[in-house]
Amino acid sequence: MENSNTMQGVLEKFPRANLIQAPAIIHKLPRLSSHLGYDIYILREDLTGFALGGNKTRKLDYLVGDAIAGKADTLVTMKATSFSRNAAAAASACGLDLHVVLPGTDSEQNPASQAIFSQCGSKLHYAPGGESTVTDVYSHLVESLKTKGKAVYELHPGGSDSIGALAYVRAFHEIIEFSHRSGIHFSHILHSSSSAGTQAGLVLGQCIDAYDAGILGVSASLNANVQSERVCELARSTANMLGIQLDENKIIVDDRFIGPGYALPSEEGRLAVKLFATLEGILLDQVYTGKAAAALCHCITEGELKGDSVLFIHTGGNAGLYY
Repeated sequence: MENSNTMQGVLEKFPRANLIQAPAIIHKLPRLSSHLGYDIYILREDLTGFALGGNKTRKLDYLVGDAIAGKADTLVTMKATSFSRNAAAAASACGLDLHVVLPGTDSEQNPASQAIFSQCGSKLHYAPGGESTVTDVYSHLVESLKTKGKAVYELHPGGSDSIGALAYVRAFHEIIEFSHRSGIHFSHILHSSSSAGTQAGLVLGQCIDAYDAGILGVSASLNANVQSERVCELARSTANMLGIQLDENKIIVDDRFIGPGYALPSEEGRLAVKLFATLEGILLDQVYTGKAAAALCHCITEGELKGDSVLFIHTGGNAGLYY
């Protein structure tokens, strides 16, 4: 039996669906490093080896594992997001039904997104009244399915609950294993922060493994105080579930790169997306990874990162095809 204070000891009782390829792929970005004069490495969550990739596939690995362990036969979530699209594939791969509640009507949806749901056999339900009616339609659907005898497992939008956050507790351990194998120390780990699961999990992983690095979450929508509290709330609940101590001082959020607003491209983000594409052939999106990449470039050129190497987490996003 592993010591309960080790990463394996903390995570061993939580089942996974084994959807992704692990450990994470980490490699240097040589041309970008030369261009910016700083050693830059990237964690490729766009290459998880399952469905559309991205950080949502990691979360689904634990969430669907939890659903199966609880003998669920039906998954339910809401909205057309990278999470729900990957959930469609996860449900199919594990022999579960997926129901998704979408705001608006069928004709108002992104055709590319609809095609993914169709290919995976997901069952779609619409809230014609839009965003304001999604919760009511969702609640009615869940009760209806339970009345019909379905064993329902509800998936939090974005997968950012205590079970989903476990994925990035594990990912942090994979990062430091790479660091130890390669002899490369990351002084900073930088990523996009939105629904909070990725950052909360990374911070908790650091609390367990005690690796000296600054984990910087680049907010995609909320000001730093609000986003920090969102991350902290999820990290607290996950820490309580795991029986570990959270160091809230490790939660750092940068809100300088939101630009015009959530899901709206920024000029800095556009330039960063182009830089990654032209120098490294890596595709980012304008909503999450592009703005995080803008933060990376800014922090390096302004001398805000102290140390030798930085790890940029490519959280996915499918190059903006579904926005």
